[in-house]
Amino acid sequence: MSTQDQRERARKEAWDLLASVEAHPTVQDWLREIDRSGPDRRRISRRGAMAVAASVLLAIGAGGAAYFQFASPHYETHVGEQRDVLLADGSRITLNTNTSVVVRYSKARRYIELQRGEALFSVRHDAQWPFDVAAGGTLTRALGTQFNVDLRQRTVTVSVLEGAVQVAAANSLAAGPAGNSDAAIVDAQAGMSTIAPALGKGEAVEVRPQEHRVVAEKADLRRIDAWRTRRLEFSDTPLPAAVEEFNRYSTVRVVIGTPELESVRVSGVFQIGDADGFLFSLKEALRVQTLDSPGEVTLVRRRSSTELLSR
Repeated sequence: MSTQDQRERARKEAWDLLASVEAHPTVQDWLREIDRSGPDRRRISRRGAMAVAASVLLAIGAGGAAYFQFASPHYETHVGEQRDVLLADGSRITLNTNTSVVVRYSKARRYIELQRGEALFSVRHDAQWPFDVAAGGTLTRALGTQFNVDLRQRTVTVSVLEGAVQVAAANSLAAGPAGNSDAAIVDAQAGMSTIAPALGKGEAVEVRPQEHRVVAEKADLRRIDAWRTRRLEFSDTPLPAAVEEFNRYSTVRVVIGTPELESVRVSGVFQIGDADGFLFSLKEALRVQTLDSPGEVTLVRRRSSTELLSR
């Protein structure tokens, strides 16, 4: 591609970005400050704000660097909170509960670091400007797609909703018991090897760093769709797994206090944040009772009258 063609492409992308830049959280904060001023100043300042943004984008285009950059913005949600973030390039991140991401854009690539939690990425495709998500020793590269990354204490799960992704991990993980080191493709990222060169729609990979394992599996699209609409959906789910999922969204922790409840399975749909509804359903369906203490609810098996008398 000639220098002139690169500049023309950069200018076009710069104008495309201008259409979305006003929705960027950083710019929105700036415009809210302007709106607090008087009507005359607000009208002039808003024009000035967008003119500055346009000037920056045009300067970027004239220099042949087709990207728009804010200084490593950081987005996060608290327990029970969710947030939708529109990035400067038109891509979107939906943050689930208790999630933290840092965005770093450069000439070479778009780089997102998932520091904790879970996020859904809807990526604006640009083959010459890679979109990478780093999480827990893994690196996921979008190939024009929508994908979910779930970072837990012991696992990282990458699930594809649309399109395809390439997943890389530390070489030690790719060559672990469930890996195939002979088939590993060395990634451009130092110390990483591609473990899923073309993970497609409905597919997922679970990386377990502590066990040095990589497990291919079917994507749990129902669970992802549920959290996006603020629901918890369980279908014959082991009670410990259901409680763990519930605890992600609640500041009041539920604890299983009776060993025999560990083998119980539950089904149902619950609204995120509805702790009373969740606990009431467990009491009715499983015949359990709750013991309340500050910041914690313990589930114990309810004894029948016959059991009480036999003691």
